[in-house]
Amino acid sequence: MADLVYRVAALDDAHLAADLMTAAYPALSQDPVLTRYRWERPRRGYAFGRYIVERAGRPIAFTGWVHGPWEQLPDRHCEVETWLDAACLDRELLRSIWSWISDRAIEQEAGMLLAYAAEDELEMLASLATLGFRIDRVDQVSELDLTAHGARIVSAAAEAKTEAVVGGIQFVTLAAWQDLDKIRKLHELDSATRQDIPHTLPILHESLEDFARRTSAPDRPADRLWIALDAGRPVAMTYLKFPPVRGSVWTGYTCSRRDHRGRGLARAVKLQSLAQAVELGVPMVRTDNDAENAPMLHINRELGYERRPGFVAHLKPVARREDG
Repeated sequence: MADLVYRVAALDDAHLAADLMTAAYPALSQDPVLTRYRWERPRRGYAFGRYIVERAGRPIAFTGWVHGPWEQLPDRHCEVETWLDAACLDRELLRSIWSWISDRAIEQEAGMLLAYAAEDELEMLASLATLGFRIDRVDQVSELDLTAHGARIVSAAAEAKTEAVVGGIQFVTLAAWQDLDKIRKLHELDSATRQDIPHTLPILHESLEDFARRTSAPDRPADRLWIALDAGRPVAMTYLKFPPVRGSVWTGYTCSRRDHRGRGLARAVKLQSLAQAVELGVPMVRTDNDAENAPMLHINRELGYERRPGFVAHLKPVARREDG
């Protein structure tokens, strides 16, 4: 559309971008502090482009692209995103912005575009479909009402802790874990389990430096990251993300080592985290899991989580500029 102006988003635009993303999909409010933190500290080797979209001098959308090191991505996939203020919602406008940011990704020699939309964003889903994006995977989102289920969760957490202690397992927070090498050990656990997440596209290895930076983000207090230790070795972990300004509390990641699965440790360590949230007065928590991640989906159902609209990943192969 000729009346749209795209300008490169500077670091000081992080708050505006978070506001635009929140206005686009209020159910997934974006925290301005976290947005700036991520912009200030991009993952090593990643490239990105961020833009504010204006119409008649007024910001109406945020759009961008990001990809990992091309040498680690045989498919050369590049994620593109578009967040249009819901007050301006229009399918042709969406198509125009998606097309523009897709072209910017192709200029980076992308071979595949990746885009997300929520299951209840009907205009967004329709726009992606008409542009040739096809559904790849679905992330199921679930919500646990801690006001209704809190007492049961706290009781189950205490029971799980007692059973774990009998089996030689200790539950501890990252803050309370007295091990000078704990970040490296936790990074090793994270790296060892990430590939077990159902996926289509490659899951790239995260460096220790990037992991440490992510672990110390403003939404991840060290006293709210829970770890299961077996003889001092981390074998399972989970954490909740607490946005400092706005947004829901979400489970960030839950995992257990392959050689310790079948013992209920993922459920047990998650219960410790949820019980802590109850004690902190958190009214509800959300989580998202790939629709093919049957073990975690089973745990969530057992704990009382209820489905809400999830997120749909779309892929679109594109011709690289060098391919003509």
